[in-house]
Amino acid sequence: MKPLVKGLAHGEGSAAWLAGQGYPELGPAIVGHPVTRLAHGAWFDRWFADASVEALVVAYADKRAGQRLESMAERFASWERRYPPTERAAHPRGTWTAETMVAVRLRAEALEQRICELAGVTPSQVRRLTWTGRALAAAREGRR
Repeated sequence: MKPLVKGLAHGEGSAAWLAGQGYPELGPAIVGHPVTRLAHGAWFDRWFADASVEALVVAYADKRAGQRLESMAERFASWERRYPPTERAAHPRGTWTAETMVAVRLRAEALEQRICELAGVTPSQVRRLTWTGRALAAAREGRR
């Protein structure tokens, strides 16, 4: 994934870009959101233990949102279609081995379980609220 700030990975680049726009306080909430973070067990374990609720929500939302809200299974199936597992560990496009994909899915499931427990919902109850469509349309209008 292309970094937003040259020389930095997606999460760090996104945080640096926001800081450059005057929103440095948002950086810690987004630095851990890329799905690629789930492939790094030690990093993920430290982050998962210490992450704020906001950071957990952003990371979870990233795993559920494609062009529309999807279940975790749908989202991962989409990734696997685009980037099928390989036998090599470090494919240049970010494709993982089947073993890495299993570990990534397990970490994503742990993230989903924690967020849903915190929110008091099940994954199937996660959905867009009725007002979000209007709010997104209004935001798009404001940009024109």
